[in-house]
Amino acid sequence: MEALQNVLHERTEKLKKSYTDYGNNPYNPKTAHSLRVSSRKVRSLLNFLKHTFSEEEYRKLNHELKDLAQIYGPLRELDVLIKLCSDIALRQPELSDHYRDMFKYLHQERAREMRRTFNKTNIRTAEAAIDSADSAIHELYFEIDGDWDAYIGKRLKKRSQKLAEDYENVDMTDYEAVHDIRKRAKKLRYAARYFGGLTSKKHKKIMKQAKKIQDEFGEVTDARINQHLLDQLAEKVEDEDLEMTFQYMSRIEEQKFMEK
Repeated sequence: MEALQNVLHERTEKLKKSYTDYGNNPYNPKTAHSLRVSSRKVRSLLNFLKHTFSEEEYRKLNHELKDLAQIYGPLRELDVLIKLCSDIALRQPELSDHYRDMFKYLHQERAREMRRTFNKTNIRTAEAAIDSADSAIHELYFEIDGDWDAYIGKRLKKRSQKLAEDYENVDMTDYEAVHDIRKRAKKLRYAARYFGGLTSKKHKKIMKQAKKIQDEFGEVTDARINQHLLDQLAEKVEDEDLEMTFQYMSRIEEQKFMEK
């Protein structure tokens, strides 16, 4: 049990550092991304162990950490979108004569979202979630039937087999199903990475396969999210040239989604 708590403690310390790093430099897209990933890792590890400790405690921690991640979600989506638009502008400089105005507008939107993350409510929510995780992990008591080596190995294998089966049979036009499989692949990858060393079962192959699925389906889900954001921006802007530029880019992402 101590080994499990050590893993969770390390991830929580990383979450705390990521939160500090973001507070120090929220202008860097990497700090917002690291903060969301750190919170997701803690949630994924708790999810993997959720049947071994108090259900009430799990729901509380999961809910708080989910709320924390959602604070920074829109900012991260804008960072991904800005990167996408930058790539398109480099590949297709002839697509629009209004790139400069577009990037000015996007960075203004990012600044607005960044300020939102620092309002009093969001600061309280984020810090409460981190404090809860930090204090609870030291007090969690895990119960299983048998030994941890067997439990972790069996659970990794079961989740891996289910993920592989759903991956093979998924309808790629069903976005919700694709998105769900991607999320499960992330959870499995993190569990295999951080708990795999505690079992004698082979876990690196599971981690590698989960990452492959996560990356493949990530392209689909990112294209869908980007297209949605571009459509929203096209409806929102008053400048007709910017509206047209966002529409052009939305079509590019739509085509990418249709090709998958």
